[in-house]
Amino acid sequence: MKTESAPAKIKIAFTQLMQQNTFDKITVAAIVKAAGINRGTFYLHYEDKYDLVEILAADLLSAIQQIVQDNPGSQSEILTPTGTHSLLTYLYGERQLLRGLLFSGADLQFQYKLKLILLENVQVKPHGLPEIYAKEMIVAHFMSVILLWLQRDCQEPIDQIAPLLQTGTMSDDWHALYHHN
Repeated sequence: MKTESAPAKIKIAFTQLMQQNTFDKITVAAIVKAAGINRGTFYLHYEDKYDLVEILAADLLSAIQQIVQDNPGSQSEILTPTGTHSLLTYLYGERQLLRGLLFSGADLQFQYKLKLILLENVQVKPHGLPEIYAKEMIVAHFMSVILLWLQRDCQEPIDQIAPLLQTGTMSDDWHALYHHN
């Protein structure tokens, strides 16, 4: 039987602790106790709990960025339908850690960094609406659906959430609101 590595044990313990406490109340002592490791083992891998958060968040964002880059949507979409499904599947698998990072105060910049990844990868059609606002509208819709879904602990199935993300595309109706004759 394969035993989990110390970083995997730490991640699991930290994720569990974030479901019960805000980040500021979590200590390294609590993490190592929950992980079943000694303090020295924790410090072999991380400088402190802030370093742990930074590394865990970077790993998540890197995986999300890869999914987004591998599945670019067409004009006014962030992802292809397959990419949307892949992203939601990944987010579902990491939902407890994501909820901790987003809602426990662990990483105040995580949501902003996620938004930047999406903004960098969305393409828009120029129809009179300034590109920066068109991109913001698409990403804001996409982010709000994902954040609500995570906040609700992914109660709805992926197949129910995926179409909601695809509805955030910039339709011609949206562009007509901003078209000046």
